[in-house]
Amino acid sequence: MRYWLLTTEYPPFYGGGIATYSFHTAKMMSNNGHEVTVFVPDYKISEKFLVEEIDKIRVIRFKTGESTVYEHLGYVSALSYQFSEFLEEWIKKEEKPDVIESQEYLGISYFLLQKKYLLWKEFRDIPIILTLHTPKFLCDIWNQTPLYKFPNFWIGEMERFCIKSADAIISPSYFLINVLKNYIELDEKKIFIIRNPYHFEENKYLSNEEKENKVIFLGRLEYRKGCVQLLSYMSNLWDKGLEIPLILIGGDTFFYPKSLMMSEYLKKKYQRYFEKNLVEWRGAVEPDKLSLILSKIKLGVVPSLMENFPYVALELLSQGIITLVSDSGGHAEVIEDGLNGFIFSHKNSKSFEEKILKAVNLSEEERKSFVEHARNQVKKMCSYELVYPKKIEAIERTLKSKKETRVFPFIRDIPQQDFSEEKLPKDYYEEPGLLSVIIPYYNMGRYVRDAIDSAVKSTYPNKEIIIVNDGSDDPESIAVLYQIEKEYPVRIINKQNEGLARARNTGALYAKGEFITFLDADDMVDPEYYENAINILKHYKNVDFVGCWEEYFEGAKGIWPTWAPEPPYLLVHNTINSQGIIIRKKTFLLFGLNDPEMEYGLEDYEAVVRMVSKGCKGVVIPKPLFKYRVRKASMLREIPRDGMIYLYSLLVNKNSEIFKQYAIDVINLLNANGPGYLYDNPTWELPPVGFVSKSSEKSIEDIDNWETSKTPPLELKQKMLELWENPWFRRMIKLFFKLRLHKLFSLSSKKN
Repeated sequence: MRYWLLTTEYPPFYGGGIATYSFHTAKMMSNNGHEVTVFVPDYKISEKFLVEEIDKIRVIRFKTGESTVYEHLGYVSALSYQFSEFLEEWIKKEEKPDVIESQEYLGISYFLLQKKYLLWKEFRDIPIILTLHTPKFLCDIWNQTPLYKFPNFWIGEMERFCIKSADAIISPSYFLINVLKNYIELDEKKIFIIRNPYHFEENKYLSNEEKENKVIFLGRLEYRKGCVQLLSYMSNLWDKGLEIPLILIGGDTFFYPKSLMMSEYLKKKYQRYFEKNLVEWRGAVEPDKLSLILSKIKLGVVPSLMENFPYVALELLSQGIITLVSDSGGHAEVIEDGLNGFIFSHKNSKSFEEKILKAVNLSEEERKSFVEHARNQVKKMCSYELVYPKKIEAIERTLKSKKETRVFPFIRDIPQQDFSEEKLPKDYYEEPGLLSVIIPYYNMGRYVRDAIDSAVKSTYPNKEIIIVNDGSDDPESIAVLYQIEKEYPVRIINKQNEGLARARNTGALYAKGEFITFLDADDMVDPEYYENAINILKHYKNVDFVGCWEEYFEGAKGIWPTWAPEPPYLLVHNTINSQGIIIRKKTFLLFGLNDPEMEYGLEDYEAVVRMVSKGCKGVVIPKPLFKYRVRKASMLREIPRDGMIYLYSLLVNKNSEIFKQYAIDVINLLNANGPGYLYDNPTWELPPVGFVSKSSEKSIEDIDNWETSKTPPLELKQKMLELWENPWFRRMIKLFFKLRLHKLFSLSSKKN
């Protein structure tokens, strides 16, 4: 079997859980005769990619930041896109794999899965399996991170789509599946519970070493990992006179509620215990040094508030260290309380004290019995010999059930309202397969030929072009219309001037096609846009319209990456090139007619919100196939701020039911990122809008001015210097100041 594994971490550069899983999985599959290729990003390599052969495993490292997509997507989204680009190139070089496995964390397979379902020939018939570690959006919830702040929110949306759309889901714990069910609808038929593979050497056993009466915590200093609660529990014991030192080993993280690094927060809160050497944080420790430390430790603690199936628990148990874990994670599925370890509950703080006292007071005979049972349990659950048959069964079942679906996987399923034929015009007619290209026209003689030429050059052959002349009064533009009628295969409909909304609606009523699309007279389309979109509409019974990424030309250069229009983000900012979507005509006439009351703009955005609220669904081709001309005199670019606020209020009032349904999410998005008309890309971190307090303002000023300060904060300076060593980071800083701030206000209007 040709088996491809996608991961963000792989040894030797990483030692986290994802890297450990990837190492053991690749080794397990390779040991059983499969042709394994691991794809991993690596900004440190100098080449575009580097191919290594490690123990019969092919490891392909590709350099991050090489794709142009980093210019218009934030890092995590761009990395996902680069994964899909790189795999697309690799598939063209050699045979397709039989199966692709990816982590769900950070949604790295988002664009790969998007392209698979959007009928990319390279991916459409490859099964994609997702192995769950812990989605970032769940980590953010338990870490009290600003969940709705961009790009955090959008990374969560990417992860949700990956979980929803993968051909199979593998989770190493029941715990994580039960947690996920609270946040996303899961297909039970696609879920497999398979423990993470883990191999340890029988003779690598630390049990016989002399143990010191110390407790060790291994893991990043994250709130989710329970380090705050652990110190609270331990301080109560220390205050009672039980002087068992605690060693914290692992990297630091930022603790958002206090705007401090977690190490700073813990040292400040528990200062007197640090001063008494009852607790010590040693940061990240190299593996060789860690083994020496572990050999002398009596007790390991895994106090997580929410955890999937941490390798640290397996490592502690297999190393012969008595282990105390919380009941809030998959680690509790390995422990048999009182037999091979101990389990406490955060719901009962006294249970920690009870269990840790039992653990540290075990006799030598009892400790040996615990260690023996623990090592046997790890082998019983996680050895290659036991995990592999379950893994291969899941893969084979997925391969056997491989059948191209006619239902596109959306994150949220809004029930579709019934299509009532009675609501269609009495003389309704559609020609199967025909596309009607509708060009609203008002005094656009200077540009309209470009629009028509681009439509004529479309690779989709079965089309008609309709120009709706909305009462043009410019003599030159009227003369151009007469010439166009002679030169091009177009139909011209003349009407009195009533605005863009009515012009589009008129074109739709005159259209003969099964499908319609709108093309503003100053815009253009790529030749392949219509053909790709209609192939998608013909393939999926639950897709009503298709859009794409948008490319600016003339007055500006750049790309606006668009997204499938789903709430809640759709309700704060338009997510699709709504002025140029390809849509089923029935859908438009029943649910999407432009509202003339939106006379100053946003009429196409409002129509999309209305259609989505009625259960109509749209997808986006992640390629810049729509060309938007940036003109100073365009209608929406001239809307003042108050005008935009007025239009947004109309949009909300006209679609109040869906806003009520997603009110909590919408409020949180607005609180985290500011008004929706100020941004158009949820993959970037936005500049702060306002301040919540004078102290917040001061702290932000300190960060902004640290370069010119004579005594910059040491930790901040060190972190900035470390980041500056990353060429991708330098590139992003330059792009941010060059591109993002310029576009923040100047290019937000048309996308709405």
